[in-house]
Amino acid sequence: MNKDPLSQQLESLSEQLSDTAAHQAKEAKFAEEANERFNLNLKSFEKYFPSIAQTIKEYHVREDFCLHVTASGHGNFIPKGCTAPIYSQSPIEQIQTQVEKQLSKPVLSLTDYTGYGQNQEDDRLHVRYMTELTNLMVDIRNQGEEKLTNLPEHFPTAIIFGIGLGYHIPLLFERTQFDYTFLIEPDFEQFFASLFCTDWYQIVSDIDEQGGCLFFHLGVDHSTFIRDIEKIAEDVGAFALVRSFCYQHTPDARLNVLIQQWAKDYFRFQFGHGFYNDAVTGLAHSIHHVRNKAAWLTKASTSLNKDTPVFIIGNGPSLDEAEDFIKRNHKKAIVIAAGTSIATLYRKGIPVDFHVLVERPYSNYKIFGDIVPPEVYQNTNLIGLSTLYPDTNKRYKWAGIAAKGSEAGTSMMDIIALRYMSQTLPKIPYSNPVVANTALSFALYLGFRNVYLFGVDNGKDPRGAHHSKDSIYRPNNGDDESLGHAHLEIQGHTLEGNLGGTVVSNDLFMIAHAQLEKLLNYYDVNTCLNIGSGAKIEKALPVKADDLLDIEEDYDITETVELIKSDCFDVFNLDDVSDEFIALDSLNELVLHICEIASEPVKSRQEAADQLRRQSRYLFAYRDSILGHLFHLVKGSLLYYHCPMITLLYTYEDETFCLAQYERLNQLWMSYIKEIYTHFCDHYTEKCDLGKELQ
Repeated sequence: MNKDPLSQQLESLSEQLSDTAAHQAKEAKFAEEANERFNLNLKSFEKYFPSIAQTIKEYHVREDFCLHVTASGHGNFIPKGCTAPIYSQSPIEQIQTQVEKQLSKPVLSLTDYTGYGQNQEDDRLHVRYMTELTNLMVDIRNQGEEKLTNLPEHFPTAIIFGIGLGYHIPLLFERTQFDYTFLIEPDFEQFFASLFCTDWYQIVSDIDEQGGCLFFHLGVDHSTFIRDIEKIAEDVGAFALVRSFCYQHTPDARLNVLIQQWAKDYFRFQFGHGFYNDAVTGLAHSIHHVRNKAAWLTKASTSLNKDTPVFIIGNGPSLDEAEDFIKRNHKKAIVIAAGTSIATLYRKGIPVDFHVLVERPYSNYKIFGDIVPPEVYQNTNLIGLSTLYPDTNKRYKWAGIAAKGSEAGTSMMDIIALRYMSQTLPKIPYSNPVVANTALSFALYLGFRNVYLFGVDNGKDPRGAHHSKDSIYRPNNGDDESLGHAHLEIQGHTLEGNLGGTVVSNDLFMIAHAQLEKLLNYYDVNTCLNIGSGAKIEKALPVKADDLLDIEEDYDITETVELIKSDCFDVFNLDDVSDEFIALDSLNELVLHICEIASEPVKSRQEAADQLRRQSRYLFAYRDSILGHLFHLVKGSLLYYHCPMITLLYTYEDETFCLAQYERLNQLWMSYIKEIYTHFCDHYTEKCDLGKELQ
């Protein structure tokens, strides 16, 4: 018998009331649990991440901030500017599907460590051991083992783009344990909302108990993201990033930009760690700078006229565009020539106040001795980084040395400076990898802000020249050597052009360009002029050479240059560096302990990964100590070996195979570090002789 319409309506209303009552009960339960969860999470962040906790306490939500309770009793959220919530009515079921999908077909970063070179003629210790490592990696690759396709129970690193309300985090960690986890969320509000929905206190506690590392990147954008990651890589080691599982949680446009940036800049974390031979020669060169009574940069002067124009001149093709302006105005500015541009300026008839050099090898010293007449140097002042080949100083009218950061020699000189000058040495920031970086860093450190960049191109027009027409470089590397020196090929990358369009770049110039931008951000300078058609530099003002106005005021350049030399530099009151600062016994102890850890047997990937982590943490404990130079001696070599070792452990499906090959690399690594000690004992005052064999 059919129910009458009134009965049907009453039944429907009764069901709706029941559903509403049930939902209200879910909301009440969620509210109680959410508030308790928030308080526990806040206490956890106060303990482990106090700066994040402070931000949480100071955060003001928007007026329409609201957590919606789903049919399953979980929180849901509509981000600012969106019309739909992040999740469905069953967030956990939805996220379980997402986690399973991304774990079954994981996106994994992977570096090929077989390209270093198998037949290097260079017999330096690092090159020899890198060649042996390459040969081993080639042999392992050629065995044709099946690659890892699923994420195992333990994996080195997770880079998770998007926190949302955090539901995926515990589900992911139930499946796989990570040594390093990076959580990236541009929208701080979403993270704030997650404090009511996810047991962060339990996640943080579990990771701490496991000895893992958790890094939050909250409110980041494209201008800070890679910089933040680089800082972490510097603090814990690049091996924390080289084998990474990449997970995108929410489909956010800002996250897409960050993911693209990560893919683009991933190469930065693979190489450029420094290495033993560079470290020992840098330390030896610092010792020789002391013996040579070189002046060291110790402070910035308050007596300088900071409005004085400074011309920093690189050797890029855009230099030719500004030649006429420089010739008309060079007497009204401090002219700083970067590297080989001194020869270009000599050919153009433009004198130089300071020449900036950074290179360690004898070969560079020899080349620079040939490219201009001796009297050019005798009328010029030198600014060199502490790594510079020390005989270079004697060529110049005057020579000043600036301490290069993250160097064995600099760490040692800091301890000496504390003893003899009651201070550490200033490290001009972002002064590498090329001389233009050093020149700008030096000028900004001294307080100059009226800076012109000429020929600092970091690339070239796709169809144009690679250097100034008056440079020492031949037009093409295939040309006859009589036409000049070979140049580094410029290809593989593009950068936005300073005056529009794009320029072609390479790995080295990409890093140099990024360092210039970091430097201008570091000093918050926006008065630097970037002249000509090189690469655009953030915070530098793009200017056409033809639009430059001649400098009207007459500055006393001679007086300013002499003030820089007398007020900012000091000579150490000692004739040599004593053995106590070298610390050979401490280096022996360091090497023996690392080998002791490396010698322990391992039965799983996780144990092997932990073995590598323990070595690195032991070494990194030296970094800011009185023995910091020992950290820098070993750090680069450790990274160049540990990065492929951790990658190898998680490249192939067969764990037994991975461990067997790991042991082969491990034996090579222990041989390397033992030889570092024996080599250092005999060579810590030996200048870099790279290039002498070609004479």
